[in-house]
Amino acid sequence: MTGPDDPHRDDLRRILDAIRGRLRKRQFETWFARTTLMSREADVVVLGVPNQFLSEWMTREYRATVEAAARDVFGRPMTVRFEVDGQPAADGTALVPVPDVPAGSGPRPPGVVHGGPGTDGKPGNDGRPGTPTQGPGAPKPLFPPPAAPGAVDAAGRTAAAARAIAGPGSTLGGADLPTVVLQPHYTFDQFVVGPSNQLPHAVARAVADHPGTENNPLFLYGSVGLGKTHLLQAICREVLRRRPGLRIAYLSCEQFTNEYVSAVQRNATEAFRARFRNVDMLVIDDIHFLANKERTQEEFFHTFNALYQQRKQIILSSDAAPTEIPTLEERLVSRFRWGVVAEIEPPEVETRMAIVRRKAESMGLVIPDDVVGYVADIARRNIRELEGALASLRTRATVDQVPIDLALARVALEPLLRQEAAPLGIERIATVVAAHYGTKLADLRSQKRTKSVSLPRQVAMYLAREETGMSLVEIGDFFAGRDHTTVLYAVERVAERVRTDEPFRQTIERLRDRIRSR
Repeated sequence: MTGPDDPHRDDLRRILDAIRGRLRKRQFETWFARTTLMSREADVVVLGVPNQFLSEWMTREYRATVEAAARDVFGRPMTVRFEVDGQPAADGTALVPVPDVPAGSGPRPPGVVHGGPGTDGKPGNDGRPGTPTQGPGAPKPLFPPPAAPGAVDAAGRTAAAARAIAGPGSTLGGADLPTVVLQPHYTFDQFVVGPSNQLPHAVARAVADHPGTENNPLFLYGSVGLGKTHLLQAICREVLRRRPGLRIAYLSCEQFTNEYVSAVQRNATEAFRARFRNVDMLVIDDIHFLANKERTQEEFFHTFNALYQQRKQIILSSDAAPTEIPTLEERLVSRFRWGVVAEIEPPEVETRMAIVRRKAESMGLVIPDDVVGYVADIARRNIRELEGALASLRTRATVDQVPIDLALARVALEPLLRQEAAPLGIERIATVVAAHYGTKLADLRSQKRTKSVSLPRQVAMYLAREETGMSLVEIGDFFAGRDHTTVLYAVERVAERVRTDEPFRQTIERLRDRIRSR
């Protein structure tokens, strides 16, 4: 790994600069922000990445790009390899491999490497709980192998009967677990892959293939309507298809919280723990709702540890990255980053067009190419907006009894165009900001000056200035009649932090996306 005095440090900077010029900004930040230069000898460059999964993925997807960049830097053809670098990242996150699969558990899944933390039964150097590797305390195989035809699972079902669970309208849960009906179209085959969601899709596939290995936990995040729930359900469906009879708990964070509160009220916390700490896979949607729930965070922390020590798969989704969830305990943030954290970005126009075609086909609609492009151009924010646009087209065509063409699309989708062009209101901006920071809208509009209120108020003022046509005086009037100089100070202070603090800038951009997603 390169350090301050490493002679290869400038080489890494030059290579990364050349790569940066060949990729979109988000692509570069997603894949190369934590890359290291492990060695450079003759015509071979070895780049370090956090884990084996990324090593295999980047070799497949980006080796040609990096070799072209290296050729530009060194003036001759270069061979590039990606290898696992177990050194700590600049942010202190340990980049160590996970414990190896114990002997007797069958073939070692791809992507699992030797020498992980805690292989001696003690905590690893990144704080992860250890796991004995031999003797009576050694872990059992992560998951049972796929059942043979005619075999009977723990619930008394034949493999053939249990596999039906993974079919259309399949159901998760059991007598002591929440019951969830999986959407029939939420499968990997129905998920349209593009540059904005390549990593989340690939790692979701890897988890479905080998749950409980190095991609544990899996943390997916992104704005509403981009496909997080689709991937969560696709994983559950595939895991059940391969290993019928597994205990999978799939629920929302709100449901987990309500179940815990109910258990406390009924003096039944031990039964609650027995339910959720003895599953094979825990899947929780909208984990950001843990914000401001101290007792539930405490309970989830211990549930997470119990499952992780047993090497059971944990899958979480959120509207925000772990570091951007307000009031989330640092120990939870750290654990959420132990596996893979993957962002689903809003789809670019080519992916939106592919989604329009796929959705139209599933709805039985015949749509010409110019209408596909038109819908993809005006429905930009998320997939749900695309689905809504197609539903409007279908309704209009059915009512008018005419085929879908561009003229019909302009009429049917005119309300969507109006919504896109409508100015944002300051109250919506303040409401979204208040929700993100876990405070009340009334507090933002009050005279309170506490730190927990001042920062979100300044952010709301900044976004109001950026996103609306309101004057400084009008913005000040909304926030309890503050002077325009106070608003100007807030705007300038936030703008300066946006320029100098990259995580804060990303938070502002995510807030902007939520505000615009109306």
